[in-house]
Amino acid sequence: MLSQVIPYWEIRADGRAQIGMEGGVTAFMSTITSKIDAKGRVSVPSVFRSAIAAQNGDVASPHGIFVYPSFTENAIEGGGQSLMNDIGAMVDRLDLFTEERDALATSLFADSHHLTFDVDGRVSLPETLLAHANIDKSLCFVGLGGKFQIWDPDRFAAFRANARSMALEKRTMLRSLSAQAGPPGSSGQ
Repeated sequence: MLSQVIPYWEIRADGRAQIGMEGGVTAFMSTITSKIDAKGRVSVPSVFRSAIAAQNGDVASPHGIFVYPSFTENAIEGGGQSLMNDIGAMVDRLDLFTEERDALATSLFADSHHLTFDVDGRVSLPETLLAHANIDKSLCFVGLGGKFQIWDPDRFAAFRANARSMALEKRTMLRSLSAQAGPPGSSGQ
């Protein structure tokens, strides 16, 4: 965990962005390439483990990650307890007996796994998730703020290039979003 106070942006329940100033990094940042070892384990980057510990707070099991297959990309998505709480709250806002709720809950929870870190910060990713993301031996952890993704490095390179191009095209949207949030320290109104 970083010992200095670092500002970070978070999205509130009402959809507005606000700046946080807690004692450590809770956002997943950076792109880190790694390899799967001979026993099928991968070392979760230390900066990601620090974010997990900060997100999990006082939860009984702060030493693990939740992972599930992305239903929008050939990647694995993951995060800490706060991500699972956010997903649960999102699903809970839907009517209990609708097909949409069941489809979303199935997509997000039925194939989710809680993976506990070993003493060296490694986890074993399930074969079904590795197959979904087309990962063989090499992978990369990609920080996305409140969650992260795990990709095959070559596939991520192509996705990143497309994402940068799209971000450039949609850059005016950032101005409208920042106007809604207001400057750091404001109430956003």
